[in-house]
Amino acid sequence: MTKTSLFPGINRQWFIPLIASVCLIFPAVNHSLDAQEVTLTEEQSIVVTGEEVPSAYGAPPGLSRSRFSNTTQAYVLPPWSFFFGELFEGAGFRHGAPDYLFTQEIEMGLPYRFNVAAESQFERFNGGGGAQTVSLEARWALADWNKIPLNPTLFAEYKFGVGTIRHEEVPPPPGGGEQEEEEGGPPKVPDAYEVRLLLAQEFFERVEWAMNWFFEKENTGDRGREWGFSQAAMTPVLLPNERLKVGLEMEYRNVTTKDTRGDAVNSFTIGPTVAWKPTSSTRLDISPLFGCTHDSPVADVFVAFSWLFGGERAEAEAPVSSRFRYLSKISRADKNSDKGMKQVAPPCPDWYGDREWNVNLWGTYTFTNTEFAPNPSLVDIVQSTSEGGAVLGTYDHYIGGDHAWGGGGDIKYFFCRYVGLGVEGFALDASKPGFDIFEDPAVPIFIHRRINHDHTIGSVLGTLTLRYPIPCTRLSPYAWAGVGAIFGGGERDIVHTQGPPDAFAVHAQTDHFGAETKLLGQFGAGLEFRIARHIGWTNDLCFGVIDGTKNNFGMFRSGLNFAF
Repeated sequence: MTKTSLFPGINRQWFIPLIASVCLIFPAVNHSLDAQEVTLTEEQSIVVTGEEVPSAYGAPPGLSRSRFSNTTQAYVLPPWSFFFGELFEGAGFRHGAPDYLFTQEIEMGLPYRFNVAAESQFERFNGGGGAQTVSLEARWALADWNKIPLNPTLFAEYKFGVGTIRHEEVPPPPGGGEQEEEEGGPPKVPDAYEVRLLLAQEFFERVEWAMNWFFEKENTGDRGREWGFSQAAMTPVLLPNERLKVGLEMEYRNVTTKDTRGDAVNSFTIGPTVAWKPTSSTRLDISPLFGCTHDSPVADVFVAFSWLFGGERAEAEAPVSSRFRYLSKISRADKNSDKGMKQVAPPCPDWYGDREWNVNLWGTYTFTNTEFAPNPSLVDIVQSTSEGGAVLGTYDHYIGGDHAWGGGGDIKYFFCRYVGLGVEGFALDASKPGFDIFEDPAVPIFIHRRINHDHTIGSVLGTLTLRYPIPCTRLSPYAWAGVGAIFGGGERDIVHTQGPPDAFAVHAQTDHFGAETKLLGQFGAGLEFRIARHIGWTNDLCFGVIDGTKNNFGMFRSGLNFAF
């Protein structure tokens, strides 16, 4: 493929990194701001307003949100606060259909400048779509804010591929790559790891800047390799309390595979970015970026909605940032008291009891990560049973299809604040299509009937739950494990054949096997948010393990918890 350069006469391989170097030199010359001191005299009242969100270890609140902009992340969250984000990316190319990516992420701040996070990504491309990856992330800031120039933070992520590749980032290698895909089906998304160096700084008490250097490597498949940088700079305008910010954002990506190491795809996009805060804890970011190289998309549009919540204790104890944007009010209550004043945080509400009953009702989506033919062909079925080479797909052996919807509930008693015992039950509406076949060449007779195994699968388990109600918040991460029985699934059809390997001369008969009861083990983790003292909202992910191959399944669950 012939590539044209936007800048004739300049080696593009060196030009884009040169941009990054120039952009990095300017923030490096900025010195860290010294913390300011406020001297309070008698009967003095000071009210300082700004962004009404916590500060992470003295960082400006705008840099304490995990995701600084749509393509750039910065520093860490305050301890015991949570960041939830929904990100949409739509890329339009010079040729072919556009690609749409939907990303969900949740991140939790921990003490000692640690963060942990989970992320899932879904793709919609050329009429098809589905889950792509599930990721686990961790980051650690090397020091409190402004102790080290540019406030470096280390980031590591592992991505689990859970779908099929729908849009390749690089052209296929010469030699029939497309034919291989037609015969074997779309390849699976490989697992990958990614590391980043996050840099961030504030300039002139007005401009906030962040930059990410990243490297990603796939473990299998075509072993794609990607490196590059993204950066953004923003400043508040118009609205008070920094509710509206505008700035500039850019991203450079260098992508190769094991077959194209010497012919990389170089993508550089740049454009404006706008961040608007409808409330003190929510934010909407919009970034229309435009391609500047032949390999870049014509336009790459990002829209993200994020919510920062929790961390009441972190909000009361976090250091004040250099320009006092943290909302506070200091007043003298007694003229005769000492001049050294001490602010005392109000007592925290107790959202979780030391001993309580929990009744949880939830809906669930169950997935098996298998593929099957939703509308199988009779000719394919007869051929596969008589001549080998099954074409029916990889049916799950117990649930039957690749997914099912259902619901359930559980009752738990927490005999202490952190440990509870309970009983759980659920029901799933499952189905599996197929054919009932009977063929006898001696008569001759051939009978076939399309069937659909609609069945309800149920389970009852005993569970052990561990939870940790985060102090001074409505949040409680939890994990559980259980053992019990699952019943109503495992129906299957086997076609027995006798005679020559000929689809029209073989004697064939279908035997149907009914439901089986199996031993089930289940484990999972999630997060509860107490809407009120006795009502909570739960969301979690769990996995079920059943005796036998290709029986295991996963469940997304969401519901209401009633505490007494």
